[in-house]
Amino acid sequence: MPHTTSSISSLTTDLFYDAVKNYIDYNKPDPIAKRQLEKWKLDWKNTDSQKIDVSIVSGANSFVDCPATNVIQGTLEIFGDYVAVTIKMECVWKDGKKKEDGRLSYQVDVVSAKFIERKNDDDEDEEEESKAERKIRKKMISRLSQDSYISKILALSSIKEKSNHDVLCLAQASIYVNTDKYELEERVDVSDTVAETLRRALWSSTKSPLDIVDVILALPSLPCHNSAANISSTTTSSSTSTTRLANRAKLRLLEDAMLDECEKEGEDQLIDDLSISPEATTSPDKCKEEKEESTKSTNHKRKKKKSKK
Repeated sequence: MPHTTSSISSLTTDLFYDAVKNYIDYNKPDPIAKRQLEKWKLDWKNTDSQKIDVSIVSGANSFVDCPATNVIQGTLEIFGDYVAVTIKMECVWKDGKKKEDGRLSYQVDVVSAKFIERKNDDDEDEEEESKAERKIRKKMISRLSQDSYISKILALSSIKEKSNHDVLCLAQASIYVNTDKYELEERVDVSDTVAETLRRALWSSTKSPLDIVDVILALPSLPCHNSAANISSTTTSSSTSTTRLANRAKLRLLEDAMLDECEKEGEDQLIDDLSISPEATTSPDKCKEEKEESTKSTNHKRKKKKSKK
């Protein structure tokens, strides 16, 4: 049975700027992190309606009796201080008769990345970078090019025709709720590795990859109900349609990301608690000598105690 879509939501770049601003106002990151986030340059491009990919609701995620009626699909390019990353975002959903019911599929993929060679390439009104700034930029790009995480997303840019195997998936969710039939299916996954890659590339002043996940999920490509970005927007309602299923998906995705972070902190704590024995860095003969000296010293102390008695 072919899938039909009755509403293709067309978002604007301004909505994404509003979402980032609202995120900053609500979460109040520290001054350095705030300044870096405020400097992001964003560029959203909606996928042409003729090229909408509905494969996200086909196959294992397909429910014949619940075809998608709403689609958001496009690419967001985020320009950080030194790296620009292109992210593909798609969300397909249909609300049920009850507000809790319906189905939603959501996916975020990193498709390419590049270094920003000059700060003001697209802004002729601003002053050109000083020699000192260019020198710093050159050094930073050289250092970042050695980063094993960032090198993976830079490699994506060399692939001309991308398949699902040629992108890095940051997050995906599939939600299905039918309260009448007591059916609930939730499948979510967040890649801690890809999140860490984006943190290093775009928001290095933060300490946790969970922060970058939180920002991405706050963007209007995940159409949460009562989203501050949608409420404050002056655009038409058709371009800001929302669903409570998105709120459910966001919560589950954040839980998954937080679980990964907690597990990682637990592993780091175990490593910190390890005490390396000096014997591990000493030769066997030296260890034997130290043990013998220790034994002699102990025996000598015991004899002194006995003599006092």
